Amino acid sequence: MKHLRRHMLFMILCLLPCPAVSYAQGEISGTIYSRGEFSPLEIAFVRFQTKIPSPQGDSLALQITDVIKRDLTFSMFFLVLEEDLFSFTEAGDLNPLDQDIWLRTDAQFLLAGKLEAQSTQLKLDVYLYDTFQRKRIFSQSYRIPAPAWRKLAHEISNDILRELTGEQGVFTTKLAFIKKTATGKEISVCDYDGFNSQQVTFDKTINLTPRWSPDAKRIIYTSYKANNPDLWELSLESGRAIKLVSFAGLNTAGCYSPKQDLIALTLSVDNDPEVYVLNSNGRNAKRLTYNLGIDSSPTWSPNGKQIAFTSDRIGTPQVYVMDSDGSNVRRLTYGLSYCDSPAWSPKGDKIAFVVREESGFQIFTVDITGENLSKLTYMGDNENPGWSPDGYHLVFASNRTGQVEIYTMNWDGSNQTKVTAGGNNSSPAWSPL
Repeated sequence: MKHLRRHMLFMILCLLPCPAVSYAQGEISGTIYSRGEFSPLEIAFVRFQTKIPSPQGDSLALQITDVIKRDLTFSMFFLVLEEDLFSFTEAGDLNPLDQDIWLRTDAQFLLAGKLEAQSTQLKLDVYLYDTFQRKRIFSQSYRIPAPAWRKLAHEISNDILRELTGEQGVFTTKLAFIKKTATGKEISVCDYDGFNSQQVTFDKTINLTPRWSPDAKRIIYTSYKANNPDLWELSLESGRAIKLVSFAGLNTAGCYSPKQDLIALTLSVDNDPEVYVLNSNGRNAKRLTYNLGIDSSPTWSPNGKQIAFTSDRIGTPQVYVMDSDGSNVRRLTYGLSYCDSPAWSPKGDKIAFVVREESGFQIFTVDITGENLSKLTYMGDNENPGWSPDGYHLVFASNRTGQVEIYTMNWDGSNQTKVTAGGNNSSPAWSPL
């Protein structure tokens, strides 16, 4: 009966309205961490049937299921039960009347599959079962080129998550980051879990602060390849980069608006670093901040109506929020000596940022009301936080092992996991869905 109680609890939580946070100018949505006590859904895997000759077929089936298990665990919505369950029948189904298969599991849901090779492609049929109802609740057939089997696994994970929770999965998203090479600092891109890393710029110079376009097809970044820190835009499809902004001085920390055809960035065209917005083609720059200090690191709210940024206008850098036209500026952080690199959650409720402490740079979050300050990291220097597009995870850079690597963690600081290797990896950005 345990699986029934868990299933009912999840359904009740989904039906209850999420507690709302009142903030007139912000954008708030319900989140997994605003629903009170949460019990993850328990899922187990029936060993996939394969028509590919062993041992290659069995090995590939195990690798695919392993990726799906890690995806679902990463989502925080699932608890994967490691049970040794039967392979399902040649007929391609689990028999709902087979008492043994249903009684052997403590899971609420079972996932089974059939894997076969078709020329240069893989075909995988997956079947999801509700163990309480003892029936299939989802099935799907997938075809993909054989070398892309990891993408196949991630797509299955996305579908399972959406089917059982209504949430959009991040398992086919990418991370962009800066990797130090023998000739400079170049941009690389990898899967959200660190696999399939590839270099996408070959400028042989210093590149900085990559940020994704809302359609995930372009990356803007600052590059010194024209002997000035200019803002460039890279098309991932063509590999072609164009210069967007090249004022004298700094053209840096650019980020696309999620809702409009705009870019916010820091310019020092007036010999003082300030926050500007301009069109996505690099034209019509409009200055938003006017201070003798440094205003930098802009980040958009999810609705595009506000911008958070860093300013040292009071002597030490703090995080501020303003409307997207530069009005209604308010200070967000207090009681902290040095704050930088704000990143606004896609859910609209929190901002992550970096605080300099005696022990090094650490990542914090705070509500957009200024309440609920929370420290997430404690070891080494941790910098450049960025949110996953679902708002449940963060990516960041850390030197906690002696080398600077890219890590991910849950929104509350749990499950901190290294996703790159080799060192000299920094300034990560998580792609949109």
